[in-house]
Amino acid sequence: MTLLSAPSRSAASARRVAIALGAADIVLTVAGALAAAALFPGASSWATRLAVVLLLAAAVTALLAATNGWRTAGFTAAVREPRLLWLPAVIALVPLAGGVHLPGAGLLAVLVVGYAATGFVEEALFRGAILGTLRPAGAWPAVLISSALFAVAHLPNMLFGQAPAITVAQAVGTFCFGVGYAALRLRTGSVWPLMVLHFLTDLLLRVDALPAWAHWTAMVGGDTVLLIYGLLLMRGTARAAADA
Repeated sequence: MTLLSAPSRSAASARRVAIALGAADIVLTVAGALAAAALFPGASSWATRLAVVLLLAAAVTALLAATNGWRTAGFTAAVREPRLLWLPAVIALVPLAGGVHLPGAGLLAVLVVGYAATGFVEEALFRGAILGTLRPAGAWPAVLISSALFAVAHLPNMLFGQAPAITVAQAVGTFCFGVGYAALRLRTGSVWPLMVLHFLTDLLLRVDALPAWAHWTAMVGGDTVLLIYGLLLMRGTARAAADA
């Protein structure tokens, strides 16, 4: 048993802990962005994003280590029902249909490191610690609440110069993405493949050579498909639990 899983925790207590973790992520993101802007006023938005996500990665690692929450967060080599991962893998690779347009070596290194760290942070925290903490509240609340917190956590992206309308649209998309990935986390039992797929999804959408309309279609369409896929997986999960 870990502090994060706490099987005896009530549903209300689980929700409070999950919301606190989500709020801590936002506070740390905002504080990191403001600190980076104050300390390095000439830094690019990408450099600032990288600094903040590395700070978050260190914080999530410290949280899991301090609470012995690695297993609760899904850090297990055993992957149940790996066949379920084919659809998010296809979605991640769709941008390659238009080829790639690589930036300079420096920015490419920042993108690779930054998106790898993002995949770790967001899966370990939202599909890991938060989803695991919410399990006493039930599978559906765990998926929906963790996905809502994941969406809200993207609102501070406006601090990195992102337009408010784009940020709100991103929050909607990340909720859909979160439902699909949370359902996969419950069905597969592991965050490892989700981290890899998350990294590829983010990176390939950044370096694709698709025309603008196709790029947005791939992004919005991928999130929509993941939402539907997640809901279908959750129906299967609920049906299996009822038959058990």
